[in-house]
Amino acid sequence: MSVPARSLPLLLGLLACGCPVSAMATWSIVACDPDGSCGVAVATHNLAVGASVPAAQARVGALASQFETRPAHGPQGLAALARGQEPSAALAGLIAADDGEDGDARDRQIGLVAADGASAAYTGSHAQGATWAGALQGEGFSVQGNGLVGPRVLEEMRARFLATTGALDVRLMAALEAGQAAGGQRIGAMSAALLVRTPEGGWADVDLRVDASPEPVRELRALLDRRQAHQGMILAERLSARGDRVGAEREVMAALARSHDWDRIWRRAARLAMQQGERALAIERLAVFQRLNPVWAREELRDPLYAGLADEKRVAGWR
Repeated sequence: MSVPARSLPLLLGLLACGCPVSAMATWSIVACDPDGSCGVAVATHNLAVGASVPAAQARVGALASQFETRPAHGPQGLAALARGQEPSAALAGLIAADDGEDGDARDRQIGLVAADGASAAYTGSHAQGATWAGALQGEGFSVQGNGLVGPRVLEEMRARFLATTGALDVRLMAALEAGQAAGGQRIGAMSAALLVRTPEGGWADVDLRVDASPEPVRELRALLDRRQAHQGMILAERLSARGDRVGAEREVMAALARSHDWDRIWRRAARLAMQQGERALAIERLAVFQRLNPVWAREELRDPLYAGLADEKRVAGWR
Protein backbone atom coordinates (compact mmCIF):
# COMPACT_ATOMS: atom_id res chain seq x y z
CA MET A 1 0.00 0.00 0.00
CA SER A 2 1.42 3.40 -0.95
CA VAL A 3 1.38 6.33 1.44
CA PRO A 4 0.69 9.83 0.06
CA ALA A 5 3.66 12.14 0.52
CA ARG A 6 1.53 14.62 2.48
CA SER A 7 0.79 11.88 5.02
CA LEU A 8 4.41 11.00 5.80
CA PRO A 9 5.02 13.65 8.50
CA LEU A 10 1.87 12.53 10.32
CA LEU A 11 2.84 8.89 9.96
CA LEU A 12 6.31 9.48 11.34
CA GLY A 13 4.85 11.42 14.25
CA LEU A 14 2.53 8.55 15.07
CA LEU A 15 5.36 6.05 14.81
CA ALA A 16 7.40 7.91 17.40
CA CYS A 17 4.61 8.39 19.92
CA GLY A 18 4.28 6.47 23.17
CA CYS A 19 0.55 5.83 23.36
CA PRO A 20 -0.45 3.55 26.28
CA VAL A 21 -3.09 1.80 24.17
CA SER A 22 -0.42 0.49 21.78
CA ALA A 23 2.17 -0.05 24.53
CA MET A 24 4.72 2.44 23.21
CA ALA A 25 7.04 4.57 25.34
CA THR A 26 10.11 6.78 25.16
CA TRP A 27 13.01 8.04 27.26
CA SER A 28 15.25 10.96 26.43
CA ILE A 29 17.69 13.62 27.58
CA VAL A 30 17.88 17.19 26.27
CA ALA A 31 20.90 19.31 27.12
CA CYS A 32 23.04 22.34 26.23
CA ASP A 33 26.72 22.98 26.92
CA PRO A 34 28.27 26.35 27.76
CA ASP A 35 29.90 26.42 24.31
CA GLY A 36 26.45 26.77 22.76
CA SER A 37 26.03 23.18 21.59
CA CYS A 38 22.55 21.79 22.22
CA GLY A 39 21.22 18.29 21.63
CA VAL A 40 19.00 15.32 22.36
CA ALA A 41 19.49 11.59 22.88
CA VAL A 42 16.36 9.45 22.75
CA ALA A 43 15.21 5.84 22.50
CA THR A 44 11.78 4.28 22.07
CA HIS A 45 9.96 1.06 21.25
CA ASN A 46 8.86 2.20 17.83
CA LEU A 47 10.22 3.06 14.40
CA ALA A 48 12.40 6.04 13.52
CA VAL A 49 12.32 8.06 16.75
CA GLY A 50 14.91 10.44 15.31
CA ALA A 51 12.51 11.55 12.59
CA SER A 52 10.14 13.43 14.87
CA VAL A 53 10.97 13.50 18.59
CA PRO A 54 14.26 15.48 18.89
CA ALA A 55 14.88 19.10 17.93
CA ALA A 56 17.88 21.32 18.65
CA GLN A 57 19.45 24.60 17.64
CA ALA A 58 22.90 25.83 18.60
CA ARG A 59 22.98 28.74 21.05
CA VAL A 60 19.18 28.41 21.42
CA GLY A 61 18.16 25.11 23.01
CA ALA A 62 16.87 21.56 22.59
CA LEU A 63 13.51 19.84 22.91
CA ALA A 64 12.03 16.35 22.93
CA SER A 65 8.31 15.86 22.24
CA GLN A 66 7.25 12.33 23.12
CA PHE A 67 4.56 9.92 24.29
CA GLU A 68 2.05 11.28 21.74
CA THR A 69 4.65 13.14 19.71
CA ARG A 70 3.78 16.39 18.02
CA PRO A 71 6.62 17.21 15.58
CA ALA A 72 5.58 20.88 15.42
CA HIS A 73 6.61 21.26 19.08
CA GLY A 74 10.27 21.22 18.04
CA PRO A 75 10.37 24.27 15.78
CA GLN A 76 7.72 26.07 17.84
CA GLY A 77 9.54 25.57 21.12
CA LEU A 78 12.92 26.55 19.66
CA ALA A 79 11.40 29.66 18.10
CA ALA A 80 10.04 30.68 21.51
CA LEU A 81 13.47 30.22 23.10
CA ALA A 82 15.08 32.19 20.29
CA ARG A 83 12.69 35.05 21.09
CA GLY A 84 14.03 35.09 24.62
CA GLN A 85 11.33 33.13 26.45
CA GLU A 86 12.35 31.02 29.42
CA PRO A 87 11.84 27.25 28.96
CA SER A 88 8.94 27.24 31.44
CA ALA A 89 7.16 29.98 29.49
CA ALA A 90 7.89 28.36 26.14
CA LEU A 91 6.56 25.07 27.45
CA ALA A 92 3.41 26.69 28.80
CA GLY A 93 2.85 28.24 25.39
CA LEU A 94 3.16 24.89 23.64
CA ILE A 95 0.62 23.30 25.96
CA ALA A 96 -1.81 26.21 25.78
CA ALA A 97 -1.68 26.22 21.97
CA ASP A 98 -2.20 22.46 21.64
CA ASP A 99 -5.25 22.17 19.42
CA GLY A 100 -5.78 18.45 19.85
CA GLU A 101 -4.17 17.25 16.63
CA ASP A 102 -2.77 13.73 17.22
CA GLY A 103 -3.94 13.85 20.83
CA ASP A 104 -3.96 16.84 23.14
CA ALA A 105 -2.04 18.26 26.09
CA ARG A 106 -2.92 15.24 28.23
CA ASP A 107 -1.00 13.04 25.78
CA ARG A 108 2.22 15.05 25.67
CA GLN A 109 5.53 14.65 27.42
CA ILE A 110 8.01 17.40 26.64
CA GLY A 111 11.51 18.16 27.86
CA LEU A 112 12.99 21.55 27.03
CA VAL A 113 16.33 23.23 27.77
CA ALA A 114 17.70 26.64 26.82
CA ALA A 115 21.29 27.47 25.89
CA ASP A 116 21.67 29.43 29.15
CA GLY A 117 21.05 26.23 31.13
CA ALA A 118 17.45 26.75 32.24
CA SER A 119 15.21 23.72 31.71
CA ALA A 120 11.62 22.58 32.09
CA ALA A 121 9.51 19.47 31.52
CA TYR A 122 5.85 18.54 31.27
CA THR A 123 4.07 15.19 31.53
CA GLY A 124 0.37 15.13 30.67
CA SER A 125 -2.14 13.07 32.64
CA HIS A 126 -2.38 10.35 29.99
CA ALA A 127 1.39 10.11 29.75
CA GLN A 128 1.57 9.82 33.54
CA GLY A 129 -0.58 6.72 33.25
CA ALA A 130 2.13 4.92 31.27
CA THR A 131 3.80 3.49 34.37
CA TRP A 132 6.44 4.60 35.08
CA ALA A 133 6.60 8.24 33.84
CA GLY A 134 8.40 11.35 35.07
CA ALA A 135 11.18 13.87 34.54
CA LEU A 136 14.24 15.30 36.28
CA GLN A 137 15.88 18.66 35.56
CA GLY A 138 19.18 20.26 36.37
CA GLU A 139 21.42 23.05 35.15
CA GLY A 140 21.70 22.57 31.41
CA PHE A 141 19.63 19.41 31.03
CA SER A 142 16.34 17.58 31.46
CA VAL A 143 15.72 13.82 31.41
CA GLN A 144 12.21 12.44 30.88
CA GLY A 145 10.50 9.18 30.05
CA ASN A 146 7.31 7.17 30.14
CA GLY A 147 6.57 3.45 30.21
CA LEU A 148 9.85 2.93 32.08
CA VAL A 149 10.75 0.17 34.52
CA GLY A 150 10.96 2.78 37.27
CA PRO A 151 12.46 6.10 38.44
CA ARG A 152 15.96 4.63 38.52
CA VAL A 153 16.15 4.96 34.73
CA LEU A 154 16.09 8.75 34.90
CA GLU A 155 18.18 8.87 38.06
CA GLU A 156 20.95 6.87 36.39
CA MET A 157 20.75 9.00 33.25
CA ARG A 158 21.19 12.16 35.30
CA ALA A 159 24.07 10.72 37.28
CA ARG A 160 25.93 9.47 34.22
CA PHE A 161 25.43 12.71 32.32
CA LEU A 162 26.83 14.75 35.19
CA ALA A 163 29.75 12.37 35.75
CA THR A 164 30.82 12.14 32.10
CA THR A 165 33.33 14.55 30.60
CA GLY A 166 33.90 15.50 26.99
CA ALA A 167 31.81 16.85 24.16
CA LEU A 168 28.04 17.00 24.40
CA ASP A 169 27.46 14.05 22.05
CA VAL A 170 29.62 11.86 24.30
CA ARG A 171 27.76 12.91 27.44
CA LEU A 172 24.31 12.46 25.88
CA MET A 173 25.22 9.01 24.59
CA ALA A 174 26.52 8.00 28.01
CA ALA A 175 23.27 9.11 29.62
CA LEU A 176 21.16 7.16 27.14
CA GLU A 177 23.26 4.04 27.77
CA ALA A 178 22.83 4.50 31.52
CA GLY A 179 19.07 4.59 31.05
CA GLN A 180 19.23 1.39 29.03
CA ALA A 181 21.43 -0.30 31.63
CA ALA A 182 18.93 0.67 34.34
CA GLY A 183 16.15 -1.14 32.47
CA GLY A 184 14.88 1.49 30.04
CA GLN A 185 11.36 0.76 28.89
CA ARG A 186 9.41 -2.15 30.26
CA ILE A 187 8.76 -3.44 26.73
CA GLY A 188 12.25 -2.85 25.34
CA ALA A 189 13.37 -0.49 22.59
CA MET A 190 13.36 -0.44 18.79
CA SER A 191 14.92 2.86 17.65
CA ALA A 192 17.29 5.50 19.01
CA ALA A 193 18.77 8.80 17.91
CA LEU A 194 21.46 11.31 18.83
CA LEU A 195 21.19 14.91 17.62
CA VAL A 196 23.62 17.72 18.47
CA ARG A 197 23.70 21.15 16.84
CA THR A 198 26.96 23.02 17.34
CA PRO A 199 27.92 26.69 16.84
CA GLU A 200 30.31 25.55 14.10
CA GLY A 201 27.56 23.69 12.26
CA GLY A 202 28.19 21.57 9.18
CA TRP A 203 30.28 18.46 9.81
CA ALA A 204 30.66 19.41 13.48
CA ASP A 205 26.96 18.63 14.02
CA VAL A 206 25.87 15.12 14.98
CA ASP A 207 22.73 13.50 13.57
CA LEU A 208 22.79 9.73 14.06
CA ARG A 209 19.77 7.42 13.90
CA VAL A 210 18.99 3.75 14.35
CA ASP A 211 15.50 3.39 12.92
CA ALA A 212 14.77 -0.28 13.67
CA SER A 213 16.90 -2.72 15.65
CA PRO A 214 16.59 -5.22 18.52
CA GLU A 215 19.38 -3.24 20.26
CA PRO A 216 19.11 0.35 19.08
CA VAL A 217 21.10 1.96 21.90
CA ARG A 218 24.01 -0.41 21.35
CA GLU A 219 23.93 0.27 17.61
CA LEU A 220 23.72 4.01 18.20
CA ARG A 221 26.90 3.75 20.27
CA ALA A 222 28.57 1.92 17.38
CA LEU A 223 27.56 4.71 15.00
CA LEU A 224 29.01 7.34 17.33
CA ASP A 225 32.20 5.29 17.69
CA ARG A 226 32.57 5.14 13.91
CA ARG A 227 32.00 8.87 13.63
CA GLN A 228 34.72 9.48 16.21
CA ALA A 229 36.99 7.07 14.35
CA HIS A 230 36.53 9.07 11.16
CA GLN A 231 37.30 12.32 12.98
CA GLY A 232 40.34 10.67 14.55
CA MET A 233 41.72 9.66 11.16
CA ILE A 234 41.32 13.20 9.87
CA LEU A 235 43.29 14.46 12.86
CA ALA A 236 45.92 11.76 12.40
CA GLU A 237 46.49 12.79 8.79
CA ARG A 238 46.83 16.42 9.79
CA LEU A 239 49.30 15.59 12.55
CA SER A 240 51.35 13.48 10.15
CA ALA A 241 51.44 16.32 7.63
CA ARG A 242 52.86 18.55 10.38
CA GLY A 243 55.55 15.99 11.19
CA ASP A 244 54.03 14.70 14.43
CA ARG A 245 54.22 10.99 13.69
CA VAL A 246 53.86 9.96 17.32
CA GLY A 247 50.67 11.94 17.72
CA ALA A 248 49.39 10.68 14.38
CA GLU A 249 49.93 7.05 15.32
CA ARG A 250 48.21 7.58 18.65
CA GLU A 251 45.14 8.90 16.85
CA VAL A 252 45.22 6.08 14.29
CA MET A 253 45.26 3.41 16.99
CA ALA A 254 42.36 5.08 18.78
CA ALA A 255 40.42 5.33 15.51
CA LEU A 256 40.98 1.66 14.66
CA ALA A 257 39.82 0.67 18.14
CA ARG A 258 36.56 2.57 17.58
CA SER A 259 36.06 1.54 13.96
CA HIS A 260 33.91 -1.57 14.53
CA ASP A 261 35.77 -2.95 11.50
CA TRP A 262 34.72 -0.10 9.24
CA ASP A 263 36.70 -0.81 6.07
CA ARG A 264 37.12 2.89 5.27
CA ILE A 265 39.05 3.51 8.48
CA TRP A 266 41.44 0.59 7.85
CA ARG A 267 42.02 1.84 4.29
CA ARG A 268 42.98 5.31 5.49
CA ALA A 269 45.22 3.83 8.17
CA ALA A 270 47.02 1.74 5.54
CA ARG A 271 47.46 4.73 3.25
CA LEU A 272 48.89 6.83 6.05
CA ALA A 273 51.38 4.08 6.92
CA MET A 274 52.51 3.94 3.27
CA GLN A 275 52.90 7.72 3.17
CA GLN A 276 55.11 7.48 6.24
CA GLY A 277 57.24 4.72 4.68
CA GLU A 278 56.01 2.06 7.12
CA ARG A 279 55.71 -0.85 4.67
CA ALA A 280 55.19 -3.64 7.21
CA LEU A 281 52.55 -1.65 9.08
CA ALA A 282 50.80 -0.77 5.83
CA ILE A 283 50.65 -4.45 4.83
CA GLU A 284 49.27 -5.38 8.24
CA ARG A 285 46.48 -2.85 7.88
CA LEU A 286 45.87 -3.73 4.25
CA ALA A 287 45.34 -7.33 5.33
CA VAL A 288 42.44 -6.28 7.53
CA PHE A 289 41.07 -3.99 4.82
CA GLN A 290 41.28 -6.81 2.28
CA ARG A 291 39.45 -9.20 4.59
CA LEU A 292 36.67 -6.66 5.13
CA ASN A 293 36.31 -5.54 1.51
CA PRO A 294 38.35 -7.55 -1.02
CA VAL A 295 36.82 -5.80 -4.05
CA TRP A 296 37.75 -2.34 -2.79
CA ALA A 297 41.19 -3.60 -1.69
CA ARG A 298 41.88 -4.80 -5.23
CA GLU A 299 41.01 -1.38 -6.58
CA GLU A 300 42.99 0.37 -3.85
CA LEU A 301 46.16 -1.53 -4.70
CA ARG A 302 46.10 -0.09 -8.22
CA ASP A 303 47.00 3.29 -6.71
CA PRO A 304 50.62 4.28 -7.42
CA LEU A 305 51.00 4.82 -3.68
CA TYR A 306 51.42 1.04 -3.35
CA ALA A 307 54.01 0.60 -6.12
CA GLY A 308 56.59 -0.10 -3.44
CA LEU A 309 54.74 -3.28 -2.48
CA ALA A 310 54.98 -4.86 -5.94
CA ASP A 311 57.52 -7.43 -4.70
CA GLU A 312 55.41 -8.52 -1.73
CA LYS A 313 53.96 -11.97 -2.41
CA ARG A 314 51.26 -11.58 0.21
CA VAL A 315 50.03 -8.36 -1.37
CA ALA A 316 50.17 -9.86 -4.87
CA GLY A 317 47.46 -12.29 -3.86
CA TRP A 318 45.12 -9.40 -3.09
CA ARG A 319 45.51 -7.67 -6.46
